[in-house]
Formats: sequence, structure tokens, C-alpha cells
Amino acid sequence: MRDIGPLFILAPPRSFSTVVCAMLGQHPQMYGLPETHLFTCATIGEWWMLYRGTDRTQGLSRCLAEMVFGRQIPSAVKRARQWLLQRSHLPTAEVLRVLMRCVEPRILVEKTPQATAEMAHMQRMVRAFPDARFLHLLRHPFGHVRSRLERRLSASEIGEPEALLKAAQRLGRDPQLLWYRCHRNILAFLKTIPPGSHLQIRGEDILNNPDQHLPKITRWLELRSGSAEIEQMTHPERSPFAGFGPENARRGGDEKFFRHPALRPASRASQPLDAPLPWRADGAGFLPQIRELARQFGYATEHISA
Repeated sequence: MRDIGPLFILAPPRSFSTVVCAMLGQHPQMYGLPETHLFTCATIGEWWMLYRGTDRTQGLSRCLAEMVFGRQIPSAVKRARQWLLQRSHLPTAEVLRVLMRCVEPRILVEKTPQATAEMAHMQRMVRAFPDARFLHLLRHPFGHVRSRLERRLSASEIGEPEALLKAAQRLGRDPQLLWYRCHRNILAFLKTIPPGSHLQIRGEDILNNPDQHLPKITRWLELRSGSAEIEQMTHPERSPFAGFGPENARRGGDEKFFRHPALRPASRASQPLDAPLPWRADGAGFLPQIRELARQFGYATEHISA
């Protein structure tokens, strides 16, 4: 394996990035992280100012507790946060370098969906790591929006005839626009880096046919791609970050995966891109630009996931 930088997964929220990152991290030559939110800020001081008191500190706290202080327990999380506070002057990239050294020579896999909200965040990644690779992870816009809206529903509300409409009203803005903005940002960013440094793949394909699609990723990274390595990658539940963390750092990714950490196929359903959307009171469908971009990604009626 030739030396390369970290692998960054670029995807909007609710795009299978937690389970895919955990899957990749089970390859013996990779190590997957929870969400760090590092590259949404320039320095650790800025990161603390923005996220202190929120659950967005929890993924990085878990990383440091596990990888630097040996175990994800409350006392190690406290030490991790003190460690960060003492290094508030550091660029955020320097903390990722610390984590990279912890797992050398394995490739570190990082995912923070919120980093795709602004081009500047992704540019910060490539400036710090010009030899990085970028995996552009896709999800059908219907599955993406439905997943986002269902997070805003109680267990008793899910399945009600107008549940998604109710969730969209709570959100207060058109939920399809986040999918579009993030992917447009990602595509614009990828145009600025060498073609061989990025790969686009549909999350539904990975989950439904891992034996076929995981080797595409490992061969692109020039890693071992035998049946033993691929089989290990089908066990995301073996990640040290599969499941909730200690009481003072519970999250760092998709709570649905943390509750039931396992590889589950993405369910398929028929939903034409021009069909009425169940979260729209006016019966409208996807905006034309979203239909066009989804078709560019290879989606028509297939690959919709619960």
C-alpha cells in the first residue's frame, strides 16, 4: 500500500455515512471515526466556541478517549476535553494528525456531513491534507428527506398518514433543499481536485451489495481487496464507535445505527422522481433541479431506503 492521506466521506446528513464509515473502518488497513466536526472550524478554540455544550463535541471526545487515553469511559472523556482546551491555539487539522499517528499505518476515515454545507470546510481539508482521498457518498433524495423528517417524529407518530407532512411543518423549510445544496457544494469542490483523488458511490449499492461495491473502494485506495477483507467490512458493529458512548459523550453519528449497530440492506421502493411528495401539502414533487441531479447520480425509481 502506498502512503496516502486520510479518507474523507462527503455526504449530506442522513446519507448512510455512519454505517459506511464503520464498515470501511473494519478493513485491516483503515480506521473509521465518528463525526469530529473538526473541519467546520479553523482552530480548536473556534471549534470550542461554536460547539461547547452541544452534542457536536461528542464524536471527537470519543475519538480521543478511545485512541489517546485508551478507553471510552467518562473519566477519559473528561481528559480528552481538557486535552482539547489546552490546545485551543492549534489548527483543527493538527488534532486529526494526532489521531492519524495513533493508527498508523492505517488510513483514517473521517465523516462529518455538516462539512459539506460550505465549500470552505472542504477546502480546509485539502489544504491540510493535499494527499487526501474523498468518497462522495450518495443517497436517493426521497430516502434522505424521509429519514430527516422521521427523526422529528415520535415513535407513535411514525406511520401516521400525514406524519411526514407534520414533520415538514415542524422543520419550517423545504427539506429537499439541503440534499441539493450539499451535493452541489461537493460537486463544485471535487472539480478543484485531481480526478483520481475522489470516487462517487451510492450508499444503497454498498448496503445491498457489499461484496460487489466495497472492492471498488478498496481497489481505488490500492488496499487489499480479498474476500477476507471484504467480509470484515460487512461487520460495522465491530467498530469501537458502534453504539452509544459513555454518559458524557453519547453520540457522534447516527443514533439509529448506534441503537442497532449492524449492516442492514437498504429497502427498495418505487418512488418516481416526478411523483407527489408525502410531506408536501400542495401535492408537488421534487424541484426540477433536484430531479435532474438525482438522475445524474443514477436514480430514477430505485434505491429508496427507509
